[in-house]
Amino acid sequence: MFKELTTEEIEVRVWATIVLVLASILLISVLCILGAVMFVEQDMTAIAPIDEAFLAIMKDIMLLCIGAVGGIVGRKGAYSAINSMKECK
Repeated sequence: MFKELTTEEIEVRVWATIVLVLASILLISVLCILGAVMFVEQDMTAIAPIDEAFLAIMKDIMLLCIGAVGGIVGRKGAYSAINSMKECK
């Protein structure tokens, strides 16, 4: 009923799942920050200390996700390019 997957097919599915999860975390983080900034009344003179800590944590999470997604996509892209060059020779 189910066809047996090759190692490469399994790896592609795992990496795709990881990329989608990290990208969704990034998207949700951005939407939360935009919602917090746009729809919550803020003091015009200074940002509250708790908001500053929250934004710092969210910034770190977003940088981590961007770096991870970039690394994963770059790794798979490099392998694809190498395999394409081998097939052309």
